[in-house]
Amino acid sequence: MKLSIIFEEKPKRWGFRGDPYFWDHLKNLAENMDPVSPDELENWIKEEYRKLAGKPMTDRYGDFAVIKQFAHGGMSSGGVDNLWWTETGIPLLKSRLTALS
Repeated sequence: MKLSIIFEEKPKRWGFRGDPYFWDHLKNLAENMDPVSPDELENWIKEEYRKLAGKPMTDRYGDFAVIKQFAHGGMSSGGVDNLWWTETGIPLLKSRLTALS
């Protein structure tokens, strides 16, 4: 089993338009990874964000990054919403990971 299994079912709601592309980016990377601990998962997601965005992921309202490779049109194109990831995306993925144990 690879880590990508926790990314199979996508959320029904996102923060910004770039969030599903960041999700897919993480899923693609996770296809070659074995499961990790929930804390390692969170650190890995935040490190991938930092690499792409050039800044750390925070939990501040309104903090986001526009990531060019995720820009495909629309008002918030390429935007990755830090608050959505810290309050929804990462907790969801951590709970799925924990359920696998």
